Amino acid sequence: MRISIFGLGYVGMVNAVCLAHEGHDIHGIDINSKKVKMVNGGISPIVEDQIEEILDAQVREGRLQATTEPSVALAHSDVSFICVGTPSAQHGVLDLTQVEHVCGQIGTVLRSMSEPHTVVIRSTMLPGSTHRMIRLLSETSGRRVGDGLHVAFNPEFLREGTAVRDFYAPQYTVVGSEDEVATRVLEDLYRFLPAPLYRLGVAEAEMLKYASNAFHATKVTFANEVGRVAKAFGVDGFKVMDLICKDELLNISSAYLRPGFAYGGSCLPKDLRSLVWKARLSNVDVPLLESLAWSNRLQIDYAYDLISQALPSKGDTIGFLGLAFKPGTDDLRESPMVELVERFIGKGYRLRLFDESVSVARLMGTNKEFIDQEIPHLAELIAPDVEHVMQESKVLVVGKHRKPSEQELRYLADDAVMIDLEQALNRGDWALHPNEDPL
Repeated sequence: MRISIFGLGYVGMVNAVCLAHEGHDIHGIDINSKKVKMVNGGISPIVEDQIEEILDAQVREGRLQATTEPSVALAHSDVSFICVGTPSAQHGVLDLTQVEHVCGQIGTVLRSMSEPHTVVIRSTMLPGSTHRMIRLLSETSGRRVGDGLHVAFNPEFLREGTAVRDFYAPQYTVVGSEDEVATRVLEDLYRFLPAPLYRLGVAEAEMLKYASNAFHATKVTFANEVGRVAKAFGVDGFKVMDLICKDELLNISSAYLRPGFAYGGSCLPKDLRSLVWKARLSNVDVPLLESLAWSNRLQIDYAYDLISQALPSKGDTIGFLGLAFKPGTDDLRESPMVELVERFIGKGYRLRLFDESVSVARLMGTNKEFIDQEIPHLAELIAPDVEHVMQESKVLVVGKHRKPSEQELRYLADDAVMIDLEQALNRGDWALHPNEDPL
């Protein structure tokens, strides 16, 4: 392919040399004439393992050259990659000036050209930014998106110091686009990589990059806080974290890493409280760990607001399916569903409850003591089966419980709505009528 790459920083240079190495004709564009001169002389403007030897070979073989003139590069390109910086101010405001400038340049040059062109944005941008750039490209080029102008967002996951190795060994490639042409271009371009390619919506692809970096920052902070607390206890934090990382079933895995409702149960809340308490007692600051319970409470607050908004009248009944903190157990201790139910009881709402794993008559031991002492009033609200809850509810709330079957949903009134908390707190479409498709 004939490719232009705007921006010869870390992302741009790695893409330029690696794609040239794969046999593509690359034109690099940068406003810094010194960078351009260095690249054309086979000298890398960035310090990165392996890059200079690849660059020198590709320049000598004529597959890679650089310029300060966008029109020169675009005249010999079918695809443009935007890899310029998107810095943020200290308070977080994202500066898209460089991306906007490049989009304006590309659009202006394309206005005088007739060949179709694909623009791929690799610069990290917040959700909604690519659509803004699409409008700018369309306005400046005079082309309609999908008709001579094709656009995709293609997030990069390169680490400085290992960027070339990361380029050739990704976990996956992501294409954010509603444009079939742009998607096919990137599928063909990345066909040599030994990794799956996933197609997402543009905003989802933009969010993925931020979520990944936020997760990495969280892991670093978590390990450091554990290390600080461990040191205060006289414990070797390295040994602790080493074994944390060896557990690939629960710790370093997809376990618990899905958006949903709040955590609860007999272990997580109390153990987190104890660890934070001991840290405070030892004069060790652990702001990340301290914030977890607060964030968890917010998830319950959001659920309360969603359900309240969905109920036509306070006199109507809210049905709850699922009371335990997770499916397959009758443990109600510190269950977020119980806390949510308690809030509605306190506000005078009418409720009907069901959890197939929770039978008041069969409860014993700690669970029975908890209900008898803490929530005895819930027993009278528990229905004998799902159908009773369906028939009486104007709003049906599904917590950490199996989803109702089609047969069971027939008992729900036509004008009733169902709110699946596992989905509702993380997607736009959160309320369903029973005759609609499940979330």
